[in-house]
Amino acid sequence: MRIAHALLLALFVLAGCASTPPASPPASPPAEPLVLRLSADEPSPQRVEAVRGQSVELTVTSEEPVDVHVHGVDVLAKAERGKPAVLAFTVDRTGTFDVEAHPDTLLVRLVVR
Repeated sequence: MRIAHALLLALFVLAGCASTPPASPPASPPAEPLVLRLSADEPSPQRVEAVRGQSVELTVTSEEPVDVHVHGVDVLAKAERGKPAVLAFTVDRTGTFDVEAHPDTLLVRLVVR
Protein backbone atom coordinates (compact mmCIF):
# COMPACT_ATOMS: atom_id res chain seq x y z
CA MET A 1 0.00 0.00 0.00
CA ARG A 2 2.88 2.35 0.79
CA ILE A 3 4.36 1.71 -2.62
CA ALA A 4 1.07 2.61 -4.27
CA HIS A 5 0.90 5.88 -2.31
CA ALA A 6 4.51 6.69 -3.16
CA LEU A 7 3.90 6.01 -6.86
CA LEU A 8 0.77 8.12 -6.84
CA LEU A 9 2.61 11.00 -5.14
CA ALA A 10 5.48 10.72 -7.65
CA LEU A 11 2.99 10.90 -10.55
CA PHE A 12 1.42 14.09 -9.13
CA VAL A 13 4.84 15.70 -8.67
CA LEU A 14 5.94 14.78 -12.18
CA ALA A 15 2.67 15.97 -13.67
CA GLY A 16 3.13 19.34 -11.98
CA CYS A 17 6.70 19.65 -13.25
CA ALA A 18 5.75 18.76 -16.79
CA SER A 19 3.00 21.32 -17.14
CA THR A 20 3.72 24.25 -19.43
CA PRO A 21 4.00 27.66 -17.80
CA PRO A 22 1.23 30.13 -18.55
CA ALA A 23 1.91 32.29 -21.57
CA SER A 24 3.12 35.78 -20.73
CA PRO A 25 1.17 38.65 -22.24
CA PRO A 26 2.61 40.01 -25.46
CA ALA A 27 5.01 42.90 -25.02
CA SER A 28 3.42 46.23 -25.78
CA PRO A 29 4.95 48.11 -28.69
CA PRO A 30 7.22 50.98 -27.71
CA ALA A 31 5.49 54.33 -27.40
CA GLU A 32 5.96 56.89 -30.14
CA PRO A 33 8.75 59.37 -29.42
CA LEU A 34 7.70 62.40 -27.41
CA VAL A 35 8.70 65.53 -29.36
CA LEU A 36 8.47 68.92 -27.65
CA ARG A 37 9.36 72.37 -28.95
CA LEU A 38 9.85 74.91 -26.18
CA SER A 39 10.95 78.54 -25.82
CA ALA A 40 13.06 79.88 -22.98
CA ASP A 41 11.81 83.37 -23.85
CA GLU A 42 8.14 82.50 -23.44
CA PRO A 43 8.07 79.84 -20.77
CA SER A 44 4.79 78.14 -20.19
CA PRO A 45 5.36 75.64 -17.40
CA GLN A 46 3.29 72.64 -18.19
CA ARG A 47 3.08 69.00 -17.29
CA VAL A 48 3.74 66.41 -19.98
CA GLU A 49 3.43 62.68 -19.48
CA ALA A 50 5.68 59.96 -20.89
CA VAL A 51 6.07 56.25 -20.29
CA ARG A 52 9.17 54.50 -19.05
CA GLY A 53 11.34 53.48 -22.00
CA GLN A 54 9.96 56.20 -24.28
CA SER A 55 12.36 58.33 -26.30
CA VAL A 56 12.12 62.09 -25.87
CA GLU A 57 13.34 64.91 -28.09
CA LEU A 58 13.29 68.45 -26.75
CA THR A 59 14.10 71.46 -28.91
CA VAL A 60 14.50 74.69 -26.98
CA THR A 61 14.93 78.13 -28.56
CA SER A 62 16.23 81.23 -26.81
CA GLU A 63 17.22 84.79 -27.75
CA GLU A 64 19.93 84.73 -25.06
CA PRO A 65 22.45 81.96 -24.31
CA VAL A 66 21.01 79.50 -21.77
CA ASP A 67 21.86 76.04 -20.57
CA VAL A 68 18.95 73.63 -20.84
CA HIS A 69 18.99 70.79 -18.34
CA VAL A 70 16.73 67.83 -17.57
CA HIS A 71 17.00 67.20 -13.84
CA GLY A 72 17.29 63.55 -12.87
CA VAL A 73 18.10 62.49 -16.42
CA ASP A 74 21.23 64.63 -16.49
CA VAL A 75 21.26 65.72 -20.10
CA LEU A 76 22.43 69.23 -20.90
CA ALA A 77 22.58 71.41 -24.01
CA LYS A 78 23.13 75.10 -24.76
CA ALA A 79 20.64 77.26 -26.66
CA GLU A 80 21.67 80.53 -28.29
CA ARG A 81 20.05 82.99 -30.67
CA GLY A 82 19.61 81.11 -33.95
CA LYS A 83 20.92 77.83 -32.49
CA PRO A 84 18.34 75.85 -30.50
CA ALA A 85 19.32 73.30 -27.89
CA VAL A 86 18.34 69.77 -28.88
CA LEU A 87 18.21 67.14 -26.16
CA ALA A 88 17.45 63.54 -27.14
CA PHE A 89 17.25 60.81 -24.53
CA THR A 90 15.24 57.81 -23.38
CA VAL A 91 13.49 57.96 -20.01
CA ASP A 92 14.51 54.76 -18.29
CA ARG A 93 12.85 55.29 -14.92
CA THR A 94 9.67 56.68 -13.50
CA GLY A 95 9.35 59.98 -11.69
CA THR A 96 8.94 63.70 -12.27
CA PHE A 97 11.75 65.51 -14.05
CA ASP A 98 11.98 69.29 -14.42
CA VAL A 99 13.32 70.70 -17.68
CA GLU A 100 14.88 74.08 -16.98
CA ALA A 101 16.63 76.86 -18.84
CA HIS A 102 19.22 77.83 -16.25
CA PRO A 103 19.42 79.63 -14.04
CA ASP A 104 15.73 79.64 -13.11
CA THR A 105 13.21 79.13 -15.91
CA LEU A 106 11.01 76.05 -15.69
CA LEU A 107 10.16 74.98 -19.25
CA VAL A 108 8.21 71.78 -18.62
CA ARG A 109 7.67 69.12 -15.98
CA LEU A 110 8.10 65.64 -17.46
CA VAL A 111 6.10 62.98 -15.58
CA VAL A 112 7.18 59.43 -16.43
CA ARG A 113 4.94 56.49 -15.50
